[in-house]
Amino acid sequence: TERNSLTMKNPILPGFNPDPCICRKASDYYIAVSSFEWFPGIPIYHSRDLKHWELYAHALQNADDPDLKKLPSAKGIWAPCLTYCEREDLFYVVYGVMNSMNARYFDVDNYLITAKDPKGPWSAPVYLHSLGFDASLFHDDDGRKYLAALEWETREAYEKPGPICVMEYDPTARRVIGQARLVFEGTDRGVTEGPNIMKKDGWYYITAAEGGTAFGHCVTMARSRSLFGPYEVDPHNPMLSSTGTDCVLQRAGHGQYVSDPQGNWYMAHLCSRPLEGKWSILGREAAIQNIDWPEGGWPRIRGAASTAMPKLWFEAPDAPEHPFPEVSKRTNFSQGIPVQWMSLRRNWSNCGIDLSAREGWVRIHGGNSLCSHYRQHLLARAVSSLKCECEMHMEFEAETPYQMAGLVFIYNCDNWYYLCKTANEDGQPLLAIFSCDNGSAHSHGEYPLPGGCKAIDLSAQVDGGDLRFSYMIPGGEKKSVGPVLDMRKLSDEYVNGNGFSSAMVGFGCQDLRGDDAFADVEWFDYHAENQTS
Repeated sequence: TERNSLTMKNPILPGFNPDPCICRKASDYYIAVSSFEWFPGIPIYHSRDLKHWELYAHALQNADDPDLKKLPSAKGIWAPCLTYCEREDLFYVVYGVMNSMNARYFDVDNYLITAKDPKGPWSAPVYLHSLGFDASLFHDDDGRKYLAALEWETREAYEKPGPICVMEYDPTARRVIGQARLVFEGTDRGVTEGPNIMKKDGWYYITAAEGGTAFGHCVTMARSRSLFGPYEVDPHNPMLSSTGTDCVLQRAGHGQYVSDPQGNWYMAHLCSRPLEGKWSILGREAAIQNIDWPEGGWPRIRGAASTAMPKLWFEAPDAPEHPFPEVSKRTNFSQGIPVQWMSLRRNWSNCGIDLSAREGWVRIHGGNSLCSHYRQHLLARAVSSLKCECEMHMEFEAETPYQMAGLVFIYNCDNWYYLCKTANEDGQPLLAIFSCDNGSAHSHGEYPLPGGCKAIDLSAQVDGGDLRFSYMIPGGEKKSVGPVLDMRKLSDEYVNGNGFSSAMVGFGCQDLRGDDAFADVEWFDYHAENQTS
């Protein structure tokens, strides 16, 4: 692509930003992404030019509704659908809460919330159905609304996951009405999910994610003159795929369209940038492609006649640039907890985190181990680049080996690295490095600290697949500590079960015997290599 002032490098939302759903109100664009077990739920990004983005809000702020407590990793909030209804001047979010994926049963509950502004306040959730996952809302031009979703097939010997079904939603009664009607069974790519319906030039188009969320992922299309079908499949399906290519953006799929005020079309989709072509340490990210969409025709990636792989650069709308203030490298907790930071399953105030106990610091009380699904006292943010550095300043006095606090790199409760300050049986301070490798716990050494040591700086450097820890006692020199660790173990492909999230970095505190231990953190630095350079 010839680059000019309008070109922008993909991904536009690096790091943990899967299942992007895009919409527009006038000249404002919004993207909502999945959050799974991390809270607050459903991050929503905002842009005025498709080039510059800010983390604008989270749609789910009430930690008790939905109730994510004790849910295993990779469950929780799946694939939100964010739409704007101009007729009502109202935003809608439909989302699923995946509760269980045991055996051949997927137990998911789908909800709907509304707001005049994506920043909120959002309405109380309306229960829709438990038909299946990846539910989305379509606003027809006659004012009626319809819910599309994958119908999860539970019966033995039937093809899974199942067909795409549609039900009508009554906004007055605030419930779905009538029976679900099967409209699309997918293409030969299989694993049909992520349905979105839109209408253009008298055609109803279904966009689906197919091929699974790994390296066979793609975007497929079908259309019909009737909402309920029959649907004809795009003769050049899939329209977007990186399968079998050496494209930088792999796993491309889960696409959705938006137009700008001038009538140009774009598609937001997920992708990943796997290390060595194999390890998606940064998880699934969000990218944008330019779309050619002739009247009455099929959409195509700009310049492509059939299936196309995602492009690393796209051309943004010809509109005034609208940059946002740069996110500070340093999080100073005297200003509160920024929106980039998340906790597990509950909001930070329910995770042992206190901003009022010590002015200018965040106090984090000890909780369960990092393997716990319950009282996980941890604050983290996404790792957005495979070249990054972080550092934190902490004060912590451990009395026993069962009290620890420090710097965490975590994918889920079974896969993490931990540089922590703790103590030996005599109460003498020391540093320790622990890890969990698909549920198997390991120690990577203990390193004595000076007696009476309370304050400490803990830091880490990520360089591709290498993770190196270091530390510094105030007034001393920075010292490396422990072996070089393997970041590949914090990737979608390495973890057992479902790898849907991303490597995250932050800090936590554990008090495994309940002795009221706590740590105070004054600041946390995170610096990533500029991904647009």
